[in-house]
Amino acid sequence: MISAGSAIALALFAMAVVSIIRDPYLGSLAKLAWVLVASILPIIGPILWFTVGKRYPYGLSGGNR
Repeated sequence: MISAGSAIALALFAMAVVSIIRDPYLGSLAKLAWVLVASILPIIGPILWFTVGKRYPYGLSGGNR
């Protein structure tokens, strides 16, 4: 049986890896580094990716003002 914390960590990791791989602004080495950070730090790594690493082209609001 998988615990709730493990399920959350796995879901965060999966979402982060998909987001990292699909990011058109990152090079291959940067993608590899972010995947390593996300895998070494299971909860903190994906949170860091979504707050610090991911570039939002129109800001967090989507660009509509």
